[in-house]
Amino acid sequence: MLHEDDSSSEDDHYLSENPKDDQRLHVGTPLIHSSNLSLRLNSNIFMKIESLQPSGSSKIRGIGNFCYRKIQQRGKEINFVTGSGLNTALAVAYCARQLGVDALIVVPANTNERLREAIMNDGAQLIAYGNDWADAETHARKLVKRNGIYVPAADHELIWQGYSSIIPELKTQLLDHAPAAIICPVGGGGLLNGVIMGLQEVGWKQVPVIAVETHGSNAFQAAVVAGKLVQLPRTTTLATSLDAASICAKTLELSLIHPVVPFAVSDAMAANAARQFADDTRLLVEAASGAALSLCYTEVIRDILPTLSMSSDVVVMVTGGSDVSLEHMETYRTLYDTPPVVVKSGSDIFLKLDSNLISLDKIDLDEPTAISPKKLQEFYDKQDDAANENDAPAANSTAMDHDSNTDENTNHASSSQNPPSDTAAAQPSSTSSSSQPGNAATDNTQDQNSSIPSQPQAASSLQQQNSQTDTSPPSTS
Repeated sequence: MLHEDDSSSEDDHYLSENPKDDQRLHVGTPLIHSSNLSLRLNSNIFMKIESLQPSGSSKIRGIGNFCYRKIQQRGKEINFVTGSGLNTALAVAYCARQLGVDALIVVPANTNERLREAIMNDGAQLIAYGNDWADAETHARKLVKRNGIYVPAADHELIWQGYSSIIPELKTQLLDHAPAAIICPVGGGGLLNGVIMGLQEVGWKQVPVIAVETHGSNAFQAAVVAGKLVQLPRTTTLATSLDAASICAKTLELSLIHPVVPFAVSDAMAANAARQFADDTRLLVEAASGAALSLCYTEVIRDILPTLSMSSDVVVMVTGGSDVSLEHMETYRTLYDTPPVVVKSGSDIFLKLDSNLISLDKIDLDEPTAISPKKLQEFYDKQDDAANENDAPAANSTAMDHDSNTDENTNHASSSQNPPSDTAAAQPSSTSSSSQPGNAATDNTQDQNSSIPSQPQAASSLQQQNSQTDTSPPSTS
């Protein structure tokens, strides 16, 4: 008899009202101030380092709470089963060992030996099956038998509750000072749900969350734009921990009661940010964390929040992840160093060249940079042409000033040989002919806004959501 348990129950609702400090499968993590990014962005950039969790990622907060509460409900005569992603698998294996129960983990057949050993070292039974995590999950669910509990990656109330523990911890670390924004990577939506629930619980109801995905796996963004849950026809992303064809129904529901900005970046941006983060902190994180970090390393956060100042605190959720190595970092350095900045806010797509935002009509999912080299070169050429057009009038003005000065010198030489007249001496002309880069671009795709719209179908800036003067949630439909 199969017994599959991955949905909420009345017991779950009862337990969710109890204090959370009676389970400590996760640990408190440091909040690190980045001097480098803070100076560059003229604000305080903080990083919540969840990569230091026992299982290597923030997953332990949600999975830990789920496993602990299930044992509270049903005792230790149970076993956990999962095939819902690498970081979920590692978290389940760790929790099972700490709680003294059995775990059965299914991973794709191509999972590398290092990660298999990490799972088995925690005492879990491991089965390699299928070509990807979709195959592994389907097979794992078939293996759930009597006293077995399937552990999902994101879609369960106990998981969201566990994730929400990060916000009270953050509130203490920020000395009760509400941040200007929280940048959070999004896969299936579990962490985002927990962050929003935590913000609501501590009274930070106007603190916006910038929910970052990659272009090839932007299920949340697509759902917000459509106003309903969607199933992506295909997903493709270097940030494998964010690979989700759909999101929790709860995620879309919470986005309607809390200010959330759905944002997407390229794989190349995510990879390069993970590499830059490693250079800055000597910590390795997956490209999933890099997706969130990329908003700071590319300085796009200033286009989303133009009024950031040195009194503004921005928190980046560095979720960690175990599928990363020094070899990954070297590959990222080789292939994705300083990629073009191609982002999607709601349904609007932008290419950022220097200080200019150029509207694009589509994302090229076949390119890690989200834009083909040929198309990118066309925009560079247009920018160069515009710069040359701006330089030409300046050069002519300089030549005219030179002629004027020559005439003045001639007149001055002549007047020195003749008595001065009652007419006052001519004043030297001032020549100020500077122009901002790109302002003279002639292509009709040039976006004239100085900031990226922070909501789909709306050009209102995110800082208006955070002004605390309007307590009504913004429309995301």
